[in-house]
Amino acid sequence: MRVFVFLFTVSLLIGCGSGDHRGRTGEIRLDISLDTVIVDGGEQLVFPNLAASRSFFTENKRFLFNFNDFDHAVEKIDLEKLELAAKYPFEKEGPNGTGEYVDYLVSLDSGKLLIQTSNQAGIFDWEGNKLAEFDPLLEGASLMHVDRKTFQPVKVVGDQIYGLIVDNAANSSELGYFNGSRDDFSYIPLAKEFRHGDFNLEHRAGNSRRRYAAGFVMQAYGENKLVVGSTVSSSLFIFDPETRKSVKKEYNLSLTANEKKGVYRLATEDEGAFQRAYVALYEEVSFGPLMWDIENERYFRFFYEYSYPDELPPGGFPRPVSTVVYLMVLDKELNLLHETSLPQLDHVPYFSFAKDDKIWIFVNLEDELGFVRLNIDL
Repeated sequence: MRVFVFLFTVSLLIGCGSGDHRGRTGEIRLDISLDTVIVDGGEQLVFPNLAASRSFFTENKRFLFNFNDFDHAVEKIDLEKLELAAKYPFEKEGPNGTGEYVDYLVSLDSGKLLIQTSNQAGIFDWEGNKLAEFDPLLEGASLMHVDRKTFQPVKVVGDQIYGLIVDNAANSSELGYFNGSRDDFSYIPLAKEFRHGDFNLEHRAGNSRRRYAAGFVMQAYGENKLVVGSTVSSSLFIFDPETRKSVKKEYNLSLTANEKKGVYRLATEDEGAFQRAYVALYEEVSFGPLMWDIENERYFRFFYEYSYPDELPPGGFPRPVSTVVYLMVLDKELNLLHETSLPQLDHVPYFSFAKDDKIWIFVNLEDELGFVRLNIDL
């Protein structure tokens, strides 16, 4: 195991939860330290990039499974030994083919794998055999990708696969699920609860389009429920797949607003107008997914605000010049315990999780898979 230690301690002011999880918080101090580790592949190369849509963990976070594009295989990474434990190869083409570019990798309750590309989805065993398949294209199979309606899987409960139903033509998404026994899709209408219709930007230039639409975050909660959040709000919904009912959790943050306040609905050919709207949207607070700390039975959640230059260069999405990252700490019932700013993080973590009393943040270290580990002493 290779460990590169950049160890320091900082004193931070954080909110201390009150009896009412929507109440204003007081202040306490805590210590934070960092170190950095690299996964050892031995004689093999470990794929140096991670994405939540193509990775999953065992329940105790001992092992991380990640899809390796180079070898077209699923890697099993031992997070305690920090080494590659195994590889499971898959075929791209033929009767057991996954398709060329894998976008989604989901663990099924049956011990099988869902592997999906942009236009095909298959159920596989660990030996690479395709056991079943379904079509993730709900509409627009003959159209360009930009005009399709597709299903993007996130989590499996029983024989139902939950995820996002993304309407590219409308530049919007909704929650939904695929029922394998009935071979059909159903919707979970939560986009209105998060005001997703207020966050829809599009810039057209000839045949090209540049877009923004608010996204969901969906994760397992407890034994058989799901928790659903959004990038635009601190609120969370606990969804029960059995009853189809949801319970809303709201928060009263002291460090930022609780949600984006503005309305950003724009379809324009004016690049400057699109960029100004995009900057205004991201200078308001945004929210990431939950991270379950199994050892201490608590959740972490990053939220953040960007700052942009006064003069925006033409082309592409504007890049921020600075980022303020914050952290929420919640108990297992999703009540707010603490909130803090994290001045030692100058970017939003792209892929992160909680394990061994630390938050692990993925980093690509010169084409090696690594993690910055953030230890928070509460």
